[in-house]
Amino acid sequence: MILLVLTALAADPAAGKVVYQANCTACHGLAGDGKGPAAVALPQKPNDFTDPAYWATKTDTDVAALIRAGKPGTAMMAFTQLSDAQVTDTVAYLRSLSKPK
Repeated sequence: MILLVLTALAADPAAGKVVYQANCTACHGLAGDGKGPAAVALPQKPNDFTDPAYWATKTDTDVAALIRAGKPGTAMMAFTQLSDAQVTDTVAYLRSLSKPK
């Protein structure tokens, strides 16, 4: 439990932004709102990370698992090539995109 807390505290959203921009913007968009250029062709729209409602039902562990394993039946592929630090940083960046209502 302590390790998970320390990992979250050590996350670097700026480094996560770099990973996000290199791997996620085609579907999730530059703003993280699910409106990337590929999104229009997808039957299930990508998650909107700017929506606080998305984060109300997700933990960082949930989101990290989705990044690692993908989401079967959707276009969300598994990003197994990313290191644990890259995933942690990306989750921290995604969480920073949430806009208060």
